[in-house]
Amino acid sequence: VKIKGKNTYVLYKGAPDKLLKYCTHYKNIDGKDIEFDRDSIKNKIESLEKESKRLCLIAQASYLHDTDTIPELTFLALAVISDPLRPKVKNAVKEIQGAGVHIVMITGDAPNTALAIAKNVNIYNEAHNIVLSGEELSKLSDAEVKNILPKLSVISRALPGDKRRLVRLAQEIGLVTGMTGDGINDSPALKLADIGFAMGSGTEVAKEAGDVVILNNDLKSIGKCMLYGRTIFESIKKFIVFQLTMNFCAVGVSLIGPFIGVDTPVTVMQMLWINIIMDTLAGLAFAGEAPQKSYMEEKPKSRLEPIIMGEMLGQILITGGYTIFLCASFLKMTAFRDVFHFSSDFVGFMTAFFTLFVFCGIFNAFNARTSRIRLFVNLGKNKMFLIVMLFVSAVQIALIFFGGTLFRTHALSYPAIKEIILLSFTVIPFDLVRKILSRVFGAGR
Repeated sequence: VKIKGKNTYVLYKGAPDKLLKYCTHYKNIDGKDIEFDRDSIKNKIESLEKESKRLCLIAQASYLHDTDTIPELTFLALAVISDPLRPKVKNAVKEIQGAGVHIVMITGDAPNTALAIAKNVNIYNEAHNIVLSGEELSKLSDAEVKNILPKLSVISRALPGDKRRLVRLAQEIGLVTGMTGDGINDSPALKLADIGFAMGSGTEVAKEAGDVVILNNDLKSIGKCMLYGRTIFESIKKFIVFQLTMNFCAVGVSLIGPFIGVDTPVTVMQMLWINIIMDTLAGLAFAGEAPQKSYMEEKPKSRLEPIIMGEMLGQILITGGYTIFLCASFLKMTAFRDVFHFSSDFVGFMTAFFTLFVFCGIFNAFNARTSRIRLFVNLGKNKMFLIVMLFVSAVQIALIFFGGTLFRTHALSYPAIKEIILLSFTVIPFDLVRKILSRVFGAGR
C-alpha cells in the first residue's frame, strides 16, 4: 500500500497460528511500533477459539518480501468473527447419528475453534474422540487413517486434498459416504462421494459436483433426505414381498392344478388381470407409504446387502405357501367342491376360486405393507393404498357378474361371495401368527 507523502508498507492477513510468530511489535494508538508480549495475545487467541470464534490476524510489514518468505511483522488487529450455530443443528446431528451415520467435521478452522464447534453439536464425544489437523493427517498412511476412521471426529486446518482423501479411504473400507460442502475446493470430494450435498448458497461449481442441492442450507434437510431415501427403499421391499408372494402362489397353483383335476386353475385373461394388480396397481399403492421415524432408528444398509433378506424371504415362502395350500384345498377338497357345486356348475366353482385367489392377494397386500403386529398402523397416511385396494375389490366383484366367457365367470350369490372373502381373509391371521413367532424367536426387527 502506498500513501501519498508517506512510506510504502505491506499488509498481511491470515490465520493467527501462521502469522503471530512473525510479529515482533504492535502499533499503539499514536502509530508507534512497540514491543509486545506474544504469549498474552496467544492466550487471548486460544480463549476466543475455545468460544468457537473464527479469527483473522492483520499485520504490517515495511516492504514487500519474496512470496515464499514472511518478514518481521507489526501486529495491527485481530478480527473476531462470530458464526452462531443454527438452532436446529444439534437436533439434526442427533437425528443423523441416531440413524447410524458417523459424522466427521472437516474444516479449515483452527484446531481449538473446530473442537469447540464439534463439542457444541456433539460431533466430538467419547465414541468419536480423535481430533487431527490437516498436517497431522498428511503424516498418517492410508492404512493408519482407515484404522482410526471409526473414532475420527474432527479434522482442522484441512486442505482440499484431505477431504477427497478421507472420502476415498471411507469408500475403500466399504462405507457409503456422503459429503457436504459449498466451495470450489469441496468439489472433488463432492464428486467422489456416493452422495454429495451442495449448499444452496455455495458456488456453482460445488452445485454441479454435488448430487443434491440443499436450498435452505439446513443440515436437517440431510436427515430428511435420509428419511425419504429409506422410505423409498422400504416401499420397494414391501412391493417385492407382495409381488413375489403373488407370483409364488400363481406358479404354485398352476403347477398343482393338473394333479388335482383342474387343468387350468387360472385362465390367460384372469392372469392378465392378476398381473395388472401385481405390477401397476400395487406399485401405485406402495409408492404412497408415509415416512416413519422408526426408519431413522435402523442401522445403515451395507453396499453388498441383498434386497431380499431373511424375514422377507420367510414371509414370501411361509405366507405364500399357506395361500397355495388354501387355494389347492379349495380346488381339491370335497367340502369346498360340494358347497360351490364343482360337479354341476364348474364355471361357477372356478369363478369362486378366481375370486378367492384375488382376495388372497388383496389381503396379502395388507400383510406386506407392514412388519408390525398392528396391521393398520399409518394406513390413514397412505390414502392411495386404500383407494387402490377398494378399486381392485370393486373390479373383481364386477368381473364376477359381468366377466362372462372372456374371464370364465358368472354371477355368484352374495352369501357365496361373502364366504369366499372370509376364507381369503384367513391369510391375515396366519401372517400375524408368523410375525409373532418371528419376534419370539428373534427374527423380527
